[in-house]
Amino acid sequence: MHIPTHFPTQPQKVWGYFHAINQIPRPSKKEDKFREFILKEAENLKLKTHTDEVGNVIVYVPASTGYETHEAVIIQNHMDMVTDATPDRNINFSTDPIVTFREGDWIKADRTTLGADNGIGCAAALALMHDYSIAHPALELLFTIDEETGLKGAWGVNADFLKGKKMLNLDTEEWGSLYIGCAGGIDYEFKKIIEMVPAKVKRTGARLLVGGFLGGHSGVDIHEQRGNAIKFLMDWINSMPEGSFELNEWRGGKAHNIIPRDAFALVNLNDIAVAEETLKTVVARWKSFMPEGDRQFFGKIEKQDSPYAQVVSIKDQKSLTGFLMAFPHGAHAYDLASNKELVSLSNNLAISLLVRGQFYLESSLRFFDRQECVGLENQVTALGHGFGMELTKNGEYPSWKPLRDNKLLDLVSDKYQELFNKKAKVTAIHAGLECGILRDKIGPIDVVSFGPTIMGAHSPQERVLVPTVEHFWDLLKAVLKAL
Repeated sequence: MHIPTHFPTQPQKVWGYFHAINQIPRPSKKEDKFREFILKEAENLKLKTHTDEVGNVIVYVPASTGYETHEAVIIQNHMDMVTDATPDRNINFSTDPIVTFREGDWIKADRTTLGADNGIGCAAALALMHDYSIAHPALELLFTIDEETGLKGAWGVNADFLKGKKMLNLDTEEWGSLYIGCAGGIDYEFKKIIEMVPAKVKRTGARLLVGGFLGGHSGVDIHEQRGNAIKFLMDWINSMPEGSFELNEWRGGKAHNIIPRDAFALVNLNDIAVAEETLKTVVARWKSFMPEGDRQFFGKIEKQDSPYAQVVSIKDQKSLTGFLMAFPHGAHAYDLASNKELVSLSNNLAISLLVRGQFYLESSLRFFDRQECVGLENQVTALGHGFGMELTKNGEYPSWKPLRDNKLLDLVSDKYQELFNKKAKVTAIHAGLECGILRDKIGPIDVVSFGPTIMGAHSPQERVLVPTVEHFWDLLKAVLKAL
């Protein structure tokens, strides 16, 4: 199996499959080529498969010799990846491979998301098909689609095709932690038709550009209070003197589960110097409280060839900027049982567009306790109604409530202790995993999730820590042998 020279050599099949996976485009909703790859690998190994109506795949791997009477185990991953790139990186995620390189102990991508989330887990599952030296019960390798845009694949799983009553999810990103719970989520969309009028300010057309924020995963990184480019842009616009500009358009954000890194607005300016001075004031204020690692953000003004003929009416301009200034973003509550280390409630102001007189906003709420989320949900919906928005609720999925009375957790914890001579951290994650949905479908099964260290997921800073991949593989093999 081919492994690039910058990749580690061990575990060979895991790294080989990860490289192969990164040659296959797999944005959410476009996993067809990756599904074909999985099915072809299974066919070559004469393994039975099942593809369901929505496109999820199950590969059935027979038990090793001596394990024929042991209970089957489900190994679960998702096929899709978040696709994001820096503005200077020209890539078509529907056709182009992910270009990787090594920097010290990290594998990274060339200014794009790496796809280690959940590509490393998928690679490990595929390696299990090939490695006959591994002792294990019958395996049901479940590859779901469209996880990153609302766990759509998990909703479509038909539990009749799964016999296992224990499941290992390989989609977590902190080596040394065993996850036994995850957040649920709700997405909301807000829309409004905006009045466009002839421009009065006709001196200078300009693009107000904001960038350089870290962004990141709206579940994993939300506790760090990283900057939101849309919020910054609104602060800049809202701080400019009345009558000094007119607004034509704005765009910001990439996906519901990415903290926005970049945004821009198209405006007509009476005086560029006023906009520049306002920018300096807002930048200085934000840098006074932003996390130290997220102070490389910038704003700049780019002159356009001509001013914009049509602009948003003053009434709607004030209404929209007021709505976004008031709209909540970030962590809202912490889990008291974890000594306030774990966010229990958050909202990501994910995407906002104002294009040709149509306003759009997408917001993603995450929660452990559905009842705790009601207050925040009421807040965002009340704001929407108060500002005359059309609201749509999309894609609610359940949380996976932590359950410590879990025999599988005991086994994985023991194997971790044996292998690495220290205790694993047992915790939950504020991100959304498919475990809650699958447990509801399959029934009361024991579930544990673990994986290597992946930093910067859902951003072009995504990277995987090389030594932890081998540790992750060793733990997976040890757990399967013990099952």
